[in-house]
Amino acid sequence: MSLQDNQQGNDWHQYRRLVIAELERTNTKLETMDKRLSKIERNIAILQTKAASWAAGIAIVISGGVSLLLKVL
Repeated sequence: MSLQDNQQGNDWHQYRRLVIAELERTNTKLETMDKRLSKIERNIAILQTKAASWAAGIAIVISGGVSLLLKVL
C-alpha cells in the first residue's frame, strides 16, 4: 500500500465521519421539529374544540333570545 493510497483511505474515513455526523445532526433537528409539530397539532385541535363550543353556546343564546322576543311580540 502506497502513501497515496493510505492518504486517500484516511480522507475517505474522515469524509465518512463528517457525513455521518451531519446525518445525525439533521436527524436530531427533524426529531425536534416533529415534536414541535405534534404540539402544534394538539393545540389546533384544542382551539377547534373551543371554537365549536363557543359557537354552540352563542347559537343557543341567540336562539333563546329570538324565541323570547317572538313570544313577547
